[in-house]
Amino acid sequence: MSRRFLPSLLPLLLVASTAAAQTAPTSITFDGYWNETPSVELIPAGGQVVVNYDTSRLPQCRGTTSTGNPTWTITGHVQVNRGPVVSFWVAGHAPDGNPSQRTLHLPAGLSGALVMWFDISSQGCQGWDSNLGSNYHFPIGAPTLSFNSNWDEMVAGTLRAGQQFIVNYDVARLPECRATYNGPAWVIVAQYRFDNGPIQETVVTGSGTSVATPITAPVGARHLEMWFRNTDRSSCMRYDNNYGANYHFDVQ
Repeated sequence: MSRRFLPSLLPLLLVASTAAAQTAPTSITFDGYWNETPSVELIPAGGQVVVNYDTSRLPQCRGTTSTGNPTWTITGHVQVNRGPVVSFWVAGHAPDGNPSQRTLHLPAGLSGALVMWFDISSQGCQGWDSNLGSNYHFPIGAPTLSFNSNWDEMVAGTLRAGQQFIVNYDVARLPECRATYNGPAWVIVAQYRFDNGPIQETVVTGSGTSVATPITAPVGARHLEMWFRNTDRSSCMRYDNNYGANYHFDVQ
């Protein structure tokens, strides 16, 4: 994966603005005991996120020069709603001798999941802090259900009756139905129901890629059941339904 180091801010996902500067920052702390603690349950859009990272989580690859300067670098990686991955300096040798700030600026109106992971690298050595490949998920503006390519289902935040949540679905989970006709001629839909009620569905892809899809839980709902269907114009059909058991989530 290529890295893009930026001088201070992370554009695209994380754009500085006057409104953001006036908002009290949210902190996310990755401590040495393997806890990941955001200061709020839901990260507000249009605000700042300060990343506090304990470097003892990645103790390997700690080479130094003859003068004792580090030859290793810890890098943070951040992604919102399966968009572009942007990387920033955390500790060790700084690119171009100009460390990036570890303050992320979120544009207003954003909703979905902020996903983060870290790596340490030195010549011939690399280590990862990535939640065993699942990465760390934090909800922006609304709770988020992430269905990842490694077959993890991650809940960030709390699903609440009467409120909206976001579904992020990785299309790599259903890779077979991929007919084209002047572009992608396939679609993946989420099918779901609350409390064994009527089945509903909503599209979770757009132009062949995943999109952050909002769903509102009905007032009084206590349980969500969800599965996914992939179809294309050649009549191919595949399901992601937990081997027929579907995926189940509590709603508060």
